[in-house]
Amino acid sequence: MKTLLALLVAVAGSVLINWAIFLQKKAVLSLPEVKAKLSWSLVRSFVTNRPWLLAQAANVSGFALYMVALSLAPVSIVEPIIASGVVIPAWLAIRNLGEKPRKVDFLGMGMSVLGVTFIALSLLEGLPEDVLIHPYEVWIVAAAIFGAAIAVPLLMRGNPNREAAGLGVSVGLLFGIAAVFTRLLLMYWSKDWPLFVIFTAACIAGYLPGFIVLQAALQRGMATVVAPIYNGIMEVVPIVLGMVVLNEKFPRSHLLTALRLTAFALVIAGTVLLSARAEAGEPQPGRAQPASIG
Repeated sequence: MKTLLALLVAVAGSVLINWAIFLQKKAVLSLPEVKAKLSWSLVRSFVTNRPWLLAQAANVSGFALYMVALSLAPVSIVEPIIASGVVIPAWLAIRNLGEKPRKVDFLGMGMSVLGVTFIALSLLEGLPEDVLIHPYEVWIVAAAIFGAAIAVPLLMRGNPNREAAGLGVSVGLLFGIAAVFTRLLLMYWSKDWPLFVIFTAACIAGYLPGFIVLQAALQRGMATVVAPIYNGIMEVVPIVLGMVVLNEKFPRSHLLTALRLTAFALVIAGTVLLSARAEAGEPQPGRAQPASIG
């Protein structure tokens, strides 16, 4: 029952979070461009924009369900389900934002959905347990990931298409490590308050800048490119850390283990295929000229 509940909650959270990406993409096209230097004028233009606020309402609701799912299941199971919802903003962008689909786009979406189905089937033995044996490993990896999140966009500056992709990678790294810390803070809730506070601060350090960078990425690139890139990176980080650092075990059955590995491969490959879409300078309908703020 717990396994089924975790899957249903994760799927519902995925739908809301990824629908929010599409809503944000539509909203940011008419908002001032997000730059490294933030100002109150820029912040005010966002927080007074009703479409953008609607997107955040969907985002917060989805995140609440995501937290519930993480309290029920390991991060290496929940994260691929959340990320596989990339088919939602991709499909809506194709239908409503004039982003022309290719056969490979539909293949990528299908692989993501099939991957989630395989994850569900691989849980027939029940959910694996998290065990944090060496806490210092988390901080070493986190420092490397935060460093990469800063370095990648800087290295990919100069070309708008490359810049959007670089920002998407940064978002994926920040959200991915924040997902791991979210699982950890839920594990240590009411058990070790100092660690709980530290993990909470680490979550904020990942989600807050990741959220801001996401707005900039959606302004510079197509949703069918940005969303799959950051979703793909966001999957890899929790899957690897969940298995290596949190010692999340595979099923005892070799068949179910193979099914789960295939599921991870399908979801990741699906997002890689979607991220390979070439923007080729296609116009973004409704994009307003950036205001001279920030």
